[in-house]
Amino acid sequence: MAKKSKWNEEDRKKLLKMVDDGVSEQEIRETLAHKSKSMTSVEFAQQLKMSMVESGKIKQAAPAGKKMAKAVIYQVTPKGRLTLSDFAEKTEFQPGVQFTLEKPRGKSKAWRLVPVT
Repeated sequence: MAKKSKWNEEDRKKLLKMVDDGVSEQEIRETLAHKSKSMTSVEFAQQLKMSMVESGKIKQAAPAGKKMAKAVIYQVTPKGRLTLSDFAEKTEFQPGVQFTLEKPRGKSKAWRLVPVT
């Protein structure tokens, strides 16, 4: 369960105004003290960030990452064959190249498709 903040929106507006006016962090922390206990530097940073988000100075959004390419699903036929229609495009091997299937090595569970040389 999240702990309720000691500082409200008005306190954060005061904090942001003081920061904009150039008041030092230590003075702000002592000014906004609650129950004779000054604000810690971590609390100051959290409240400053919240006040900047509330005022619109910074936007708190997830970074736009790369979109994952949709995986192509291949199925093994009842006879045990695997048809890869886009194999030549993805691997740049020419039609007619032969491959062998090698068992996984060590702790790996990946089967290897190795060109015959």
